[in-house]
Amino acid sequence: MRSDTLRGWVIDAQLGATGRQMDVWIIDVQGSVNRICVPWCAHIHVHAESRLLSNLPQWLELPEIREKFSVGSIRMVKRRLSLDEFEMHNVLEIDVLDSRKIRKISQHIEARGDHHRYSLFSVDAHLAQRFFIEFGISPFQFVEWNGDSFSLLNENDSWPKMKVIELNFEYHSNNGFDTLKSYLKRVEVLQWNGFLPEKKLDVVIQRKHCGNEFLAEFQDCINRLNPDIIITKGGDALHLAALDKLAKRVDFDLNLSRSESELKPRSMSRVVHSYGQVIRKDAYFPLNGRLHIDLNASFIVREGGILGLFELSRHSRQSPQDISRLSPGSVISAIQMRIAMEDGVLVPWKKNRAEDTKTAWELLATDRGGLYLDSKPGVYSDVIELDFASLFPSIIATRNISPETLNCACCQTTTEFPTTEMFIPLSPDDAERTFRERARQDVFSSKIFPSANASALQVPGLKTHTCARTHGFLGRVVAPIIERRMQLKNQRKRKGDLFDLQQNALKWLLVTCFGYTGYKNARFGRIEAHEAICAWARDILLTTISIAEDEGWNVLHAIVDCIWIENKNLNTREEKIESAMHLSEKVSELIGIPLEFEDIYDFIGFLPSRMHGAGSLTKYWAHGQNGFKLRGIEARQHSTCQWITSLQKNSLGILKNNLDSGRKHDSIGVQQQIITMLHDEISLLNSGKINPKDLVVTRRVTKRIQDFSVSTNTQQALIRARRLGQDILPGRKVRFVATEPSPGVPESRVILLEELSENSRFKIDSDYYQNLAIRAIWAILGPFGWSDEEIRQGQKKYTLFDFFDAFNSKPSIDDSAY
Repeated sequence: MRSDTLRGWVIDAQLGATGRQMDVWIIDVQGSVNRICVPWCAHIHVHAESRLLSNLPQWLELPEIREKFSVGSIRMVKRRLSLDEFEMHNVLEIDVLDSRKIRKISQHIEARGDHHRYSLFSVDAHLAQRFFIEFGISPFQFVEWNGDSFSLLNENDSWPKMKVIELNFEYHSNNGFDTLKSYLKRVEVLQWNGFLPEKKLDVVIQRKHCGNEFLAEFQDCINRLNPDIIITKGGDALHLAALDKLAKRVDFDLNLSRSESELKPRSMSRVVHSYGQVIRKDAYFPLNGRLHIDLNASFIVREGGILGLFELSRHSRQSPQDISRLSPGSVISAIQMRIAMEDGVLVPWKKNRAEDTKTAWELLATDRGGLYLDSKPGVYSDVIELDFASLFPSIIATRNISPETLNCACCQTTTEFPTTEMFIPLSPDDAERTFRERARQDVFSSKIFPSANASALQVPGLKTHTCARTHGFLGRVVAPIIERRMQLKNQRKRKGDLFDLQQNALKWLLVTCFGYTGYKNARFGRIEAHEAICAWARDILLTTISIAEDEGWNVLHAIVDCIWIENKNLNTREEKIESAMHLSEKVSELIGIPLEFEDIYDFIGFLPSRMHGAGSLTKYWAHGQNGFKLRGIEARQHSTCQWITSLQKNSLGILKNNLDSGRKHDSIGVQQQIITMLHDEISLLNSGKINPKDLVVTRRVTKRIQDFSVSTNTQQALIRARRLGQDILPGRKVRFVATEPSPGVPESRVILLEELSENSRFKIDSDYYQNLAIRAIWAILGPFGWSDEEIRQGQKKYTLFDFFDAFNSKPSIDDSAY
């Protein structure tokens, strides 16, 4: 063993200051963190006509080009250019000695080819990911460095012990908004209990007058605690920039990293559009030798905890600091890029695959989503929910759906009615054995012309089939994630523990992987894959409904991957659960995808639509063995004020408490209790006894002030903020309380959250909040047949139909309540 051998867990890799090396940080078994500087450069690939490709090196070797873009060696190599092509093509491989210049040289090459003559590859994969793939390691794997290369020592699930602290910042500002102009008053330093957010206060660093003394105390604290992970809430958007600004003003050498490096952002703030939302991505402040995790900027850590972040970092071979700022969709894209690079397929810079040509009739048949049933509005008891575990990813894996496997040239289907034996096992190892066995059986078959294959799958209802010979790329992406998530779910002991958080992080990857098959900018997307998945999902849900009805169940509702069923012929809950488990096992065996028992509900309310009165697709509330489950109602919406949320939760609490005390949830008396509670709260609102902070409404800003065509509360809140000296940019959130306006002063319709502590001279807009309250309570009483006007009046008007089982549920009138 060489003297410079080092063993430990890889925690991060960041490009060195010169752009010509990668700094790899390893934490050993003693907990010491070590830096290894590995000389390394990235390279890009260019494909074009032979003439263009042979002339390009002459231009790249010009001294001014070579020096400006740090061009290194140039060589002709053979590489695969796409998933569905096994042919090797000539491509130019160009070393970029300073990896920071990759995008610049790529843009110049593209411009030299008039933006269409050259196809560029390997341009925008994350540098740390490329490095990890080239050296065959992943973050948080236990490895050995021998001075030249890394070797993986074991692949167990152990994580390094790391010290975690959290920094909370407090500012003083004249207008209530915390900005870089605000005065940084103090920093609270809290220590976490391992990876659990159980915190204890370590020290409060108070700024008195001298900024130098304040920063010196802060720096001493960081040096003393020597954390491996620093948690902030808004570090990217404000706090680290505020520290850097103060340090420069007082000429203090502040260093939060473990190496000599300046505290500066790697990327700047920008606005992105995602699924109809306008989101602001803040500047990104990474640290060297430590992990900076900004909870405000990390959906992944908020949903999956620190270990959930580690899971995704390991799966994607990405820097955990980089991953923490990405969306789940970007992470699944990174995993796809990782699998492609490991397969030897070059990653295209810009997708250029068009949708297959279809007739109008074919579009009608294919361009459809998942299956929904119209729910039957009403309140039901002893309803069981069954969910398919990761349905869409499991369809991808078991039906072998991938861009390169759809309508392959080597297979022809033999039947339109697939059997279980034709499906691919969910286990990655079993799937690999399945394809090895098929390859042995096909060793003498010709692949030049399509031949009948008993394992080729016809997509239900479409003129599309999937290959039986090639193991699909997307299946190899999602199957290991599904398997790992199942392992973690089996290890969890309670909701919210570390195993539950880890599986939740993986769940969000699986949720987004389906969307990325049809996303226009996805590197390896193909809309036909998206359509095939939806077709299989519709067929699976229809099959499940048919089996459930044959078994004597009444299907109340179904949404894409789950069904709600009841069986009044069974008397006890135990019988119903046992029968539902039998049903789920039968369906799982037939479909090849696990159908899981989710819960049995004491009561569940399906809301009618406010537009037409028929069943709403995705709005319901329920209480079962796992507590309350709310979907689509105000209490689940981020924009809802606390008072409205409390009204709905208190109403559901009344239903549960009466059920616990032996009264039926659908009795008149229980509904009247909710009405009484509502009107008591409205009286408190009208008398000014509701805390204004509980009335704060949140809105995401989607446009600038001048772009509003209608004067709304959101626009007036933005105008009010501007008059206070603060521009709230698109992608940010604005929080305000609706107030009664002064004549001729439209911005007085609202008062900002930041003003509440300083301004008490306003009157709440009671009508605004009363309408919100009635609408919120309608979401609870609507399934019982109440209208908005009846809720407002506090009395229900009954008709003969209310005394019958109109919604196929228990009657809404129950005289036993009196």
